Amino acid sequence: MDPAGDATLERIYEQVAREAGGVPRLYQALAAAPPLLQGWIDFAWALRADAKAPRGLRELAILRCAQLGGSDYVWRSHVRLATSAGVTDEQLDALASGDPGVFSSLERAVLRIVDELVGGVVADATWQALSAELGEEMMVEMVLTISWYAHVTRVVSALGVPLEAHHGKVARVPGIPPRGD
Repeated sequence: MDPAGDATLERIYEQVAREAGGVPRLYQALAAAPPLLQGWIDFAWALRADAKAPRGLRELAILRCAQLGGSDYVWRSHVRLATSAGVTDEQLDALASGDPGVFSSLERAVLRIVDELVGGVVADATWQALSAELGEEMMVEMVLTISWYAHVTRVVSALGVPLEAHHGKVARVPGIPPRGD
């Protein structure tokens, strides 16, 4: 959406271009509702910049959300961020194959809570295993990150947001391997 003539949208686009180097297509799709776009940015950027939970764990959770939601846009937007935060190529491959052996117990607990939270119910044992490692503040951050990115996958899909030009250089989101149980 062209921001010309809308002072709020012009301000938002200027901020995003300055901070992110351009205005992502997702933000352009949300620009039809400038106040909501601003709220989206405020929340998403706080999740990214202000959370204390390790960035690699959060990015692993985001990739799992992208995988569960079948969102190439979210996967391709976050795979480089994830690898920059320490997620390995072997772990990316393991998301596709379903091999839990390459993940630490903490990472497996994060993946488990993603699966359960996206499915609607987090088991007490899952909560206890992860909260024993992270503590209350980081648990809130993880739940908000997972919930947010499960939501993002749906918004991107519903609005038909096309991939960014740079996304073509990144592998597609891997499918979910069939469960053995």
